[in-house]
Amino acid sequence: MVKVLFVDDDPQAQRTLDLVLPEQYTLQSAYSARQGIDAVKRDRPDVVLLDITLPDMDGIAALKQIAAQPLPPPVVMLTAMNAPRVVKEAILAGACDYILKPYELPELIGALRTAVAGADARRAVCAEPGLMDGMIGESAGMHEVKELILRYAASDSPILLLGESGTGKELAARLVHDASRRRKGPFVAINCGAIPDTLIETELFGAEKGAFTDAVARPGSFEQANGGTLFLDEIGEMSAAAQSRLLRVIEGRSVTRVGGARALPLDVRVVSATNRDLKAAVGAGGFRGDLFYRLGVLPIRIPPLRERAVDVPLLAVHFLCLLGRAETELAADARQTLGGHHWPGNIRELRNVLERAVLAAEGGPIRARHILLD
Repeated sequence: MVKVLFVDDDPQAQRTLDLVLPEQYTLQSAYSARQGIDAVKRDRPDVVLLDITLPDMDGIAALKQIAAQPLPPPVVMLTAMNAPRVVKEAILAGACDYILKPYELPELIGALRTAVAGADARRAVCAEPGLMDGMIGESAGMHEVKELILRYAASDSPILLLGESGTGKELAARLVHDASRRRKGPFVAINCGAIPDTLIETELFGAEKGAFTDAVARPGSFEQANGGTLFLDEIGEMSAAAQSRLLRVIEGRSVTRVGGARALPLDVRVVSATNRDLKAAVGAGGFRGDLFYRLGVLPIRIPPLRERAVDVPLLAVHFLCLLGRAETELAADARQTLGGHHWPGNIRELRNVLERAVLAAEGGPIRARHILLD
């Protein structure tokens, strides 16, 4: 049995949920935030359904107290507000998901099931050493990125990764996938900026035989990612027509292939990324505002390398290991040169510079003269 603690001051809502919950769920009621917090401490529920409006305490404040407990249960927030600010605040405070009121029972059951599965996956991830080792960095900015990845991974809400080219947005997307309940499912990455406008819809949504000249039946990226995560890189380069269809697919949780008539249900977590200022693009009419707010429910900004100079030596040693030169010494003057560079190409540029330096050093220590900067 799955123990559900429902924290809501509405007796009718409590009675209704108790009547309609499937038999594998058992409901415990709390009519105030304080009762709910006490019940979490005392009864160890499997999942908490928490209303955001309570008589004695704001739901977000109650959420923070629940999340501060040792091994807290997953919390699904109930809210009538669809503002991204409210959703982000709830996720940052520790919620794993949110549901808009009024809700349908299948939506609620799906959220509860996902919350319990996500909590199990997160416990497994936290017990798994080395998950975040691939994201090198000890700067404050990178600590925040890692914390947000682990926190947001428990939710199925869309994530928008913001950052310049070469900062490691695809790595962050993979870590979100690996830290989530979907980690045994597929991770599919697509670069929206590298696909011609005439092909982007077929690439994303698939096609049926005869949909256009020489078309053969094939699944799109959404179908390929079903049960897992779809990473849409350079989302800001997508055409207006593709943006419109993408919004329908995300909101409808189903996809119809180009030239097809049958809608295929989807269970896909969308993580997108851009190096553009999408807010400015929305203002200029170059990107749909409704799609921007749908994709950007949970934003993560990946800082450029120039803002994390403390991480440059760590990354340099990491890349030397990847290049098979773990024993190569990085001399003090070389470290100083690397630390003082602006790095317009970010991490990708640093790796290229070190590859050239390894060749220039001819097996000896890497010194400043071997560092060839653009």
